[in-house]
Amino acid sequence: MGGSKMSNDYEIDVEAGMSSLSIVNTPIEAPIVSSYNDRIRPLLDTVDRLRNLNVMREGIQLPTIVVVGDQSSGKSSVLESLAGINLPRGQGICTRVPLVMRLQRSSSPEPEIWLEYSDKVVPTDEEHVAEAICAATDVIAGKFSLSPSQCSVKCVLLQK
Repeated sequence: MGGSKMSNDYEIDVEAGMSSLSIVNTPIEAPIVSSYNDRIRPLLDTVDRLRNLNVMREGIQLPTIVVVGDQSSGKSSVLESLAGINLPRGQGICTRVPLVMRLQRSSSPEPEIWLEYSDKVVPTDEEHVAEAICAATDVIAGKFSLSPSQCSVKCVLLQK
């Protein structure tokens, strides 16, 4: 999440009768970033922990984002923006099965991405996730059909 700005601090150095003025740039965190880090991120982390405990099986509802719309109306673009990963693109219907994305931030050195569908767990990476989703869609729905069976994309992404 962007939003850092630079503050100009001025330093005056007076030494042996000579003076110099230098500008030192120091990062300042924008209020929205500070609010996100201080207030929102801890709530999202709590939701992640609750989701990992499978509390939804007990009937507890957790916050969820649902993206719906007409063909080629930008649904995948919204999800790409939220997740920071590439999704399938092309002519016609690209997403022919419900795509459930579960995002989690981590301090691990590398992002982890895997797909769950048809009783399979398939690891992938940021570079190949779009192709992996296409392959999963073909397994779930066939080459040209639609299916109500879902493909889950689980992403453990780097802490930003």
